[in-house]
Amino acid sequence: MRYTVEIDNELVPVVVRPVGTGRYEVQIGDQPARLMDAAVQQDYVHLIDGLKSSAVQLGDGGQTVQAHLDGAVHKLAVLDNRTAQRRARERDAQLSGGASIIRSPMPGRIVAVTVSKGDRVRTGQGVIIVEAMKMENELRAEIDGLVDEIHVKPDDLVEGNATLITFAPLGDETHE
Repeated sequence: MRYTVEIDNELVPVVVRPVGTGRYEVQIGDQPARLMDAAVQQDYVHLIDGLKSSAVQLGDGGQTVQAHLDGAVHKLAVLDNRTAQRRARERDAQLSGGASIIRSPMPGRIVAVTVSKGDRVRTGQGVIIVEAMKMENELRAEIDGLVDEIHVKPDDLVEGNATLITFAPLGDETHE
């Protein structure tokens, strides 16, 4: 199962595959997958990762879960695709000073990129086509701007929430 987990306000892709009773193959972000054993008892999860054993105490944190691990408290939330995309866009806007990023709505294949670096785009203009679940999805620019960076090419396979195209707002001469 693929998840987007918000850990301490950072979005992290997590893939979990059961491989036996209480045993899972877990890949967090771009780290290599590893085998973990997990046992749940009320509000505790006992994790065994190789030779390391950890007890994670879970508590209510409102819309998040508070995980107490190794003396630290972490806020966790498992997000649906739509919420993960919205949070990623909000973070992108805060970090980029008005730039806009097109992200893949789900895992898929790039069918076509209809713009080039440096092109001017208008809000709502189709800029890339992603095939996912046997359907082609045309993704559109969310701002009037300039194509700053194209991170993919046709036939690339992408994960959900992958950065596809970055735009700079019009008037930002550093990107022309």
